[in-house]
Amino acid sequence: MWVEVQPNGKFKFSEKYVDNLTEVRKKVSVTLDKNTRETRSKAQKILISKISKIQHNPNKSITSITFGKLMEECETIFKKQLRNSSRDNMLAQHRVLLKAIGEDAIVNKITPVFLNNLMEELMFGEQDRSENYCNRLKTRLNKMFEFAIEHGYLIENPANKLKIKYKPTHEDKISDFFLEQDELDNVMEFLKNKNYRYYLFCQWLYLNGLRFAEGGGMEKSDVILSENRNYCIVDGNLDYHGNKIAEQRKTNETKTKAGTREVDINSRAVEIYEEACSLSPDSEFIFTTKNGTPLQPSAINTFLRNNKEEMNIPKNKRISTHIFRHTHISKLAELEVPLYVIQKRVGHSSSKVTEKIYLHVTEKMKEKTRNLLEFL
Repeated sequence: MWVEVQPNGKFKFSEKYVDNLTEVRKKVSVTLDKNTRETRSKAQKILISKISKIQHNPNKSITSITFGKLMEECETIFKKQLRNSSRDNMLAQHRVLLKAIGEDAIVNKITPVFLNNLMEELMFGEQDRSENYCNRLKTRLNKMFEFAIEHGYLIENPANKLKIKYKPTHEDKISDFFLEQDELDNVMEFLKNKNYRYYLFCQWLYLNGLRFAEGGGMEKSDVILSENRNYCIVDGNLDYHGNKIAEQRKTNETKTKAGTREVDINSRAVEIYEEACSLSPDSEFIFTTKNGTPLQPSAINTFLRNNKEEMNIPKNKRISTHIFRHTHISKLAELEVPLYVIQKRVGHSSSKVTEKIYLHVTEKMKEKTRNLLEFL
């Protein structure tokens, strides 16, 4: 799909497709008032609907294509529409689907019955995929088959009749998402003695409620210190997905719109910033390895998991760099900071995990208060 600005200031969205009857490439278009993410999505749906109506004629022939070839064509377009992290997720899902369906499968022979059997095997077979994951695969199939309709390879989308079965899952305790004070102390003491750079970085994430990519991609110029206010600017991420370490840079966009923000930092965070900068004098990044390269999430997370027992962290608690962000949220809840203020600080427009942590901590505080009433 491409966009052209019209003389009247409106935007014309156009897409090409292969006519089933003539096998000639044709064009459909729609004009909208704005060119935003929302209107682009709306335009794409309208264009796909137009093409589908034009092509939906049982007397017309369609162009045969294999699933592997369709995937290649989809990736050529989809890669340009996605950020690196989303692109990598898409490619991972494509690999699963390609293995399950088969590279040589003819797309117009794929039926809803075939897809339903395939998903049941993925969920209840040896792979034991979750219901949530299979729903994501269904979304990916929908996009691919809509692309196939748009380009004259299909008449109907077989994924429309795909039903993902219910699969009960183990419900994690919300307290497993963050560290209690004694656990936090144990982790920090261990990091301080075993890997000082990780110690400074994980403290930075905890004190400021940052995601790994936000903290890892933060440059020295992103921290503003003055007499009136000390804060850090969150306006990009470390672009580590699929890039060599030496080529990793800070992006110019955050994970979500709400992610772009200014975060006030306390005196301890200022000390960490100054110490980390002294350890990385030749880098634009605040936090680096001893070689001056950006920190990598896989390295830190592996280090944390491998030393979980020595840090006295319960086996059921999954520890990674993200747990420090959740711990920050839990501490703000203990300080009775309103939920909407916490969400703004950590860059969430809405988050079920943040809300659950907040409710868990505040309910725990209410229970403690009720118990203390007995001492009056």
